[in-house]
Amino acid sequence: MKIIISGHTGFVGKHLIRKLRCIKSIYKTDFLTKDDFKSSNLINKISPHDIIFHFAGVNRDISDEEVYRKNYEINELMLSALEKIKFKGKLLFTSSIQEDSDTLYGKAKKKSRLNFEHQANALGYTFYGIKAPNIFGPFCKPNYNSFIATFSSMIVNNKTPKIHNDSKLSLIYIGDFIDSIIEILDSKKDLVLSTELIYTYEVSEILIKLKMFKETYIDNGKIPNVNQHFDLCLFNTFRSYINIKDFFPVKYHEFKDYRGVFSELARTFSEGQISYSKTKKGQIRGNHFHTRKIERFSVIKGKAKIVLREILSDEVLEFILDGNQSSYLDIPIWYTHNIQNISEEDLITIFWINEHYSEDTSDTYLENV
Repeated sequence: MKIIISGHTGFVGKHLIRKLRCIKSIYKTDFLTKDDFKSSNLINKISPHDIIFHFAGVNRDISDEEVYRKNYEINELMLSALEKIKFKGKLLFTSSIQEDSDTLYGKAKKKSRLNFEHQANALGYTFYGIKAPNIFGPFCKPNYNSFIATFSSMIVNNKTPKIHNDSKLSLIYIGDFIDSIIEILDSKKDLVLSTELIYTYEVSEILIKLKMFKETYIDNGKIPNVNQHFDLCLFNTFRSYINIKDFFPVKYHEFKDYRGVFSELARTFSEGQISYSKTKKGQIRGNHFHTRKIERFSVIKGKAKIVLREILSDEVLEFILDGNQSSYLDIPIWYTHNIQNISEEDLITIFWINEHYSEDTSDTYLENV
C-alpha cells in the first residue's frame, strides 16, 4: 500500500508533498504524471489498496469546452484504471464549489465526482469527494486560479489590482485544507471540511488587507497584526511573493551620537517573543523550517551567513548580515534555514517570532539546507 498523488506538480499537490515531509509518513509516495494518463502505464502504477489523492485537472484552456473535455478525459482514464484493477483502497477527489454554478468546469467536476461515487459503491473502495471552496496560500501561481495570488503578486510589484466583480467568496487556507484531507491516511470516517476553517470575505475586503500588508511591512518594515488565524495565513501568503534575493537583508536605521548607536529592531502589531543567541566562531544554528511561524533574524554583532532553501527546491539562497551595519532577514515559511558565524568574534543575533514558543506546538521541522 502506498500514497499516489496525481497533479503533484500543482499548487495543492506540492503542499501535500510538503506536509508529508513534516509528518514523516510511513507510506511510500508515488506520482501519476501526464504521460501516465496518456499511456497504459496508469494501471501499472496503482495497486488495489493504495491511497490516491487525485488533484489532476485543468482550470484554464483555450475555451471552456476544452476545459470540460480535458477534465472529463482525465477522470474517465482514472475510472477505467480503477475498474481494471478492481480498486479497494481510498480515493480522494477534489471537486469545486463551482459544481453549483453553470460553468463547464463546474459541470465537469460534478459529473466526475458522481461517477467516482457510483464506482466506489460498485467496487467497494472508500471515496472522498471534496467540494473545495477557493483555496489560497503560498506559492500559488498568479494569474491562474486564485485572485489572492494575483493581487499579492501585483501589490508586491507595485501594480494596482482592479476588481471587476466584488463578490463574496468562501476561502480556505491551503495548510488547513491539507491538514483536513490528510486525515484519510489513518481513518475511514467521512471527511467534511470544518466550517471553522472556511472564511467568507468580499474581494474588496481582501484587497484592503493586502494593501495594508504592503504599507505596514514592505514600506515601513513593521509586522502587521496577525493574531487572528486568517490574517496570519493571508500575510504568509502575501509575503511568499516577495523576491527574497532582492528584498533582504534590510538594514536598520541607526541613530548615532557621541554615546554610540541606537536602533529599533522590530515594531510589531502582533504578539510575539524575543530571544537572543551568542554563537561561537564557525558554529551553525538551525537546519529546520517552519510552516506558519514568522521569524526575524537580526544580527547586531559579528558577521553571519544565513542560507535558505525552499524544501521542494534545490536552489540555495545565501545572505551575509554584518553587525557593523545591523540588518535583519525574515525567514519565509517552508524554507529550511541555518545561520553560521563567519566572523572572528562571537555572533550575537536577536530573534523575534510572532507566537510564544511551546515545545508541543513548536512548528519546527528538521531538514538540512
